[in-house]
Amino acid sequence: MNPTEQLIRQRFQQYYLSSNARLALPPKMEKREYGFLLFKEKFMVRHRAFKSQEALLSAIRDLVPAHVYFSTAYYKAPTAPMEEKGWLGADLGFDIDADHLETPCKASHDAWKCKACQTMGQGTTPAICPKCKNDRLEEQTWLCERCLQYAKEETLKLFDFLISDFGLDPNGFRIFFSGHRGYHVHVYWSKENQRELELNGPEEGRLEEERRKEIVDYILGNGLEAELHDLAETSIDGLKMVEGPEIGQPGWRRRMVAGIYDVLNGDIEQPDLGLTSTQVNILKGWNRDRLLDKPLWSSIKGIGYSTWKNLARKAVERRSARIDTVVTTDIHRLIRLPGTLNGHTGLLSVDMPRDDFDDFDPFTESIAFQGQMKVQVKNAPEFRLGEKRFGPFRDEMVELPAAAAMLLLCKRRAEPVA
Repeated sequence: MNPTEQLIRQRFQQYYLSSNARLALPPKMEKREYGFLLFKEKFMVRHRAFKSQEALLSAIRDLVPAHVYFSTAYYKAPTAPMEEKGWLGADLGFDIDADHLETPCKASHDAWKCKACQTMGQGTTPAICPKCKNDRLEEQTWLCERCLQYAKEETLKLFDFLISDFGLDPNGFRIFFSGHRGYHVHVYWSKENQRELELNGPEEGRLEEERRKEIVDYILGNGLEAELHDLAETSIDGLKMVEGPEIGQPGWRRRMVAGIYDVLNGDIEQPDLGLTSTQVNILKGWNRDRLLDKPLWSSIKGIGYSTWKNLARKAVERRSARIDTVVTTDIHRLIRLPGTLNGHTGLLSVDMPRDDFDDFDPFTESIAFQGQMKVQVKNAPEFRLGEKRFGPFRDEMVELPAAAAMLLLCKRRAEPVA
């Protein structure tokens, strides 16, 4: 390990040895697999199982991993090889991460570099290098307040699906701040959740991957056809009218109306809406509140059925929750254990109920390290931790609160000072 990783690991060990270390354990912890990604050679230790918090915390103290994970799945023999574990079932998990969201702030704090031709760029890392077409790209990301606010808004949209559409009790799931750039929503098994999702529990049956994919498709609005949600062209006394869903209807019908309302209240001149300049002017002068009052949307000349259908498509994009599809459909998934440190930031993964989420501040409530540290900062944007703001920094030695210094070290934006 290099000096930076050695110092990070040392600080992680000190934290886990302290009385502040508190793990948020999942139900039936003894039937789950646990994994540890080590600092040394980025090696993953898997197929471990524990019957108590004390035993798990003891292993963490011995290994001092950069990341700690637990399985969403339940197994008969969690320490056995994968094909011999005896899969019993799995919780339903969702991951919303700023990495998968197109946030405008990324252009100011994220960067990438091609390992082949050394081409560099700002913002979201492309799939391949635009110059040499190589896919060996190195990315440097940051977490900012705007990124996590976008992730929070997507998480709130997910709650609406889980509660309003699937009928889940908000007390039946937990929210985890990842300690980095997003949130996990974890639906644990309960009789109520099993009934509302029409699923069997882990002791009785399986939620197969295809069923999970149906849930994902519904939340993303994949394949949603406006015609099947009451959007239709009709005629009244020879006058063509567009009839649509109402705001008081459940599910995607309500979201479609609210989403179109949002679109029309925003920048309707954006190219992806496909509106002509004449249509833009017509819609700017139209009373949008008519969408909320009645299902008959428009008899305006120049705004026909195809235009409303296109607006409905944009509404689905606006109102869907941008979840990571792989996390939800993977029935053997390992996810981060709340109460442990994130090796990308030095911040804690924090577990909370739904009632605490709205007021949760990830830049205050995930701080683990106390005291002061000196570091040599290479390059870092302005950021906030707690009530204080720091930076921007460039090629300077600074003394910072330990949590801020650890963030810079973990993000490889700084090096330790002897």
